[in-house]
Amino acid sequence: MIPGVIAGLTFLATVLAVIGIWGGPSYGGSSVTGRLRKYAYSTAPSKAAGGQTLKVLRATLSKLGKTFGTGDYTVKFEERLEQAGIPLSGSEFMVLDILVAVVSLALILMLTGSLLPSVLMASLGATIPWVYVQIRRQRRVAAFNRQIADALTTISNSLRAGYSFLQAMDVVSREMSAPISEEFSRTLKDMSLGATTEEALTNLAGRVGSDDLDLAVTAIIIQRQVGGNLSEVLDNIVVTIRERARIKGEIMTLTAQGRLSGLIIGLLPLGLALFLSAVNPQYIRLLFSHPLGRLMLLYAIFSEIIGVVLVRKIVGIEV
Repeated sequence: MIPGVIAGLTFLATVLAVIGIWGGPSYGGSSVTGRLRKYAYSTAPSKAAGGQTLKVLRATLSKLGKTFGTGDYTVKFEERLEQAGIPLSGSEFMVLDILVAVVSLALILMLTGSLLPSVLMASLGATIPWVYVQIRRQRRVAAFNRQIADALTTISNSLRAGYSFLQAMDVVSREMSAPISEEFSRTLKDMSLGATTEEALTNLAGRVGSDDLDLAVTAIIIQRQVGGNLSEVLDNIVVTIRERARIKGEIMTLTAQGRLSGLIIGLLPLGLALFLSAVNPQYIRLLFSHPLGRLMLLYAIFSEIIGVVLVRKIVGIEV
């Protein structure tokens, strides 16, 4: 117990020292990328104390993240973070993920003094940020898809009223709510900083990760190259998007029983384990004390993961 406490306290002291050294007043960044990043996101002003804390934390993550460089792997992380609406770079997210894992390891080591539970908790701590990003990404894309039809209708009506395409996009950025207003506003900023309309729209589609938006952007780019009535094109796309949403709703209704069955089957082993541990702890303790029991437990966890993935594949019909 004492070695675990000493190790945990040593780690926490090291983390605090690093934050104190790196999180000084120079958090603006001197690189071109750092100076331009403030134009990428439109965020509401925060309170003074909270804003200062966030700046120091962000500066710490940014400076520690320089050790990872800016390779292809960090660019891939940044795409996911942008789709989730999280204003962090790939290297900053990796630093945050490592810190969460190490803090989890130190805390459990302090509390239990045992290495195995600490390593398991560190693995869980390293997984939590990725799960959070994936959930944020899915929710943000779903919210964007719910707004895209109305946004295209607004653009179509604005074009009929005599607005230009950029003015119609500006109407969407001002009149509609997040996340679509934020993304359209960022696209307009890209154009004002020198990007062409095609480049800005392509960046928008890659940043959001929505199939409906990809369809709309492709149609708009083709129309700008070959000509035609953009309002009519957008109206046809809106009909397609709404029909796809209707079909998705029907599929969700038809697969509700399968999804519920998969949820029950996935939770049943966990519920049974909790019940046995409460009724007869000696009976289930063999799974953790005996080598064969631990092997069976690992096999059960592996089989559980495979089962959940297969059920999700079966009921997750693409439209």
